[in-house]
Amino acid sequence: MRALLPVLALAAGLAVACVASPRMAAERARAPIYAVAAEPAASATGQVAQPSALATRRIPAPLRGITLDSVAALPEVLDAVEHLARRPTIRIVFDPGTEPADYAEAIRALRPHAYLMAELVDSTAFRRTTRAQMVARARKFAGAFAGQIDIWEIGNELNGAWLGADPQAINDKVLAVHRVIAGEYHLRTAITLNYWSGPGCIEHPWERTLPFARGMPAQVRAETRIVLLSVYETACSPPQRPSAAELAGTLQRLGRLFPSARLGIGEIGAQRRSDGLPDDPSLAEKQRVARTYYGMHDALRLQLGSRFVGGYFWWYFREDAVPRTRAQSLWPELDRLLAGLPDG
Repeated sequence: MRALLPVLALAAGLAVACVASPRMAAERARAPIYAVAAEPAASATGQVAQPSALATRRIPAPLRGITLDSVAALPEVLDAVEHLARRPTIRIVFDPGTEPADYAEAIRALRPHAYLMAELVDSTAFRRTTRAQMVARARKFAGAFAGQIDIWEIGNELNGAWLGADPQAINDKVLAVHRVIAGEYHLRTAITLNYWSGPGCIEHPWERTLPFARGMPAQVRAETRIVLLSVYETACSPPQRPSAAELAGTLQRLGRLFPSARLGIGEIGAQRRSDGLPDDPSLAEKQRVARTYYGMHDALRLQLGSRFVGGYFWWYFREDAVPRTRAQSLWPELDRLLAGLPDG
């Protein structure tokens, strides 16, 4: 995620875990939206099977997305996730300088009870990560978690000036990682682009959402399975307030550019001091933002049909909803909104 224009966001890493709840059994029987890589077989020596031998597990629509940014206070994080009325899809950001071992325990604990989307490199770390480093990182993490992560986000908020000055260099990195994750490991890939409503959101013309998408490598556009939009109101000056129709229009155009992809919202939240704003948002402001975008689900689904997968992925879940019972917690509102997303 990015910070308020032109301040850059702090890099955020996250890993999560959760425990079982009674809701899980019923959800396993619901209709799937797509197959994803599942648990690989291991030999007697503990070696993981090659990607071609991976089984699949299926994810029902919609993705009820949240984002966690730390494994600190893990019992409280587990409590908040386990008590959600519906099974979430949780984005895990692999923080710069970390190794697979830093996430192994949390991923093992989480996977039986939630769907997982891994973000290999957050947008705030993208500029300082070389192409070679990204390729090595992709191989290292895919080799460790190919059978445990359901969706691999290979690029986050790609059309942002804070990722670099040259869109070609950005795309070269994305293509290289795509060829590892989709080509070598045959895993499902996702990308997230920024939704920009106008010139008050960008520093350079190349950041505009649709022109940037048109310039992405043909292989990435042909093979990416999920395309998401990051939507932050206060990333623009004046703040943007897109309607469901405006978001749907952009997603429809992206759908033509990415013919194999499902479409969704990849990141929302109420920005705060750590993002460059003068004040932190009130609970009422957080509730307004959450209600606005999770509340667009029916309208987006109506306009986009079965290609729309939901998502949303509230960025500040740990900050705003953990512990779930604390005063001013956003957890009750997020639980209500996630549970209210209709199946299918």
